[in-house]
Amino acid sequence: MPTFIAVHKWKPEDYLAISKETIGAFIAMESGKLPEGIKLHTTYSTVNGAFCVWEAPSKEALEKWFEKNGPIMKKYTEFVPVVQAYPPTMEYVIVLGQQMLKAASK
Repeated sequence: MPTFIAVHKWKPEDYLAISKETIGAFIAMESGKLPEGIKLHTTYSTVNGAFCVWEAPSKEALEKWFEKNGPIMKKYTEFVPVVQAYPPTMEYVIVLGQQMLKAASK
């Protein structure tokens, strides 16, 4: 299953609305209301943002969920596809090999 980092950076004046929306989203998640295949692993917060590690079938699936459950936050979010590099996973080894072949062919 693909992994994504959701990079959230919001304006200070939107903090209260974002907090309210986030609490509602967390309640929905705890109630088992995440679609099949979508899972939130961890969330790290800053004063005006957050970084969240998600597992989902696609970026579009996450965007669709956020449109319904976090429309304010969605406008401040970028979903970045990532692979686990350490400890190395097979997915990382494959991506690394592909990048090495690409670099060597130049």
